[in-house]
Amino acid sequence: MRALVLAGLALAACAQAPATPAPRGVARVCVLRPDSLAASATMAVRDNGRLVGATRGASYVCWLAAPGEHQITSIDDDTGPTLLHARPDARYWIHQEVSALAGDLHAHLDFVDEPTALEMLERIDTRVLLSVRGHEDEDDAMAIVPAR
Repeated sequence: MRALVLAGLALAACAQAPATPAPRGVARVCVLRPDSLAASATMAVRDNGRLVGATRGASYVCWLAAPGEHQITSIDDDTGPTLLHARPDARYWIHQEVSALAGDLHAHLDFVDEPTALEMLERIDTRVLLSVRGHEDEDDAMAIVPAR
């Protein structure tokens, strides 16, 4: 699984991209991992079961979400998926807190407000992307995850 995730990832230095508005009619969702606990561990992020990216060390990942219901998951403890009702033209910020429990890594997801997210971004200098076929040369190219 990790090899598959790593094969589809590209690293880019650009901490300001998440603050840009989403294209009209969709939401932008960003998962922020400001701490470097278990820096070499890749933590996949899924929206409605679809792989949208991953974090590794102090990094973040963003994607576009169609309006409606979304279940966002990462390697997690017993809290289950983070539920989002995406609104058009909105931005959502999720803090991914990575912890080690009994030797296993867990990523707990919690929504944060924009000022908190922007403060976290000051400690992050790496964005993790999944490439979008046919748009590899465009920094902001990303597929839109449909709602449930």
